[in-house]
Amino acid sequence: MSIVTEDLLDKELKAILKAGGYGSEKAVVGHALEVLLAANPSLRLAMAVELYRTGEVTLERASEIGGHDVESFKDHLAEKGVDRIVEGPKEEIAEGLDRVKKYRG
Repeated sequence: MSIVTEDLLDKELKAILKAGGYGSEKAVVGHALEVLLAANPSLRLAMAVELYRTGEVTLERASEIGGHDVESFKDHLAEKGVDRIVEGPKEEIAEGLDRVKKYRG
């Protein structure tokens, strides 16, 4: 039987707050998520991909959240078919794209 149950979840959160150690329900949930993600690396990586895909975090932050270096995280994004977001001034991005097109001929 599970320790945490949906029907008691609110009461369990309140009991944890009264017992001390956490300043808010968000702090309790945050710690619970940290433990969950530490125990489930594939979920951690999937969450990082989703946060990046929706534009919530940068590539660097997503790779950190996912527990990978930036290059391996880029590879994982490609495997999942997630387009990478190009950051920077639009003019510089357009110039870079023009150079790539000229190079490829």
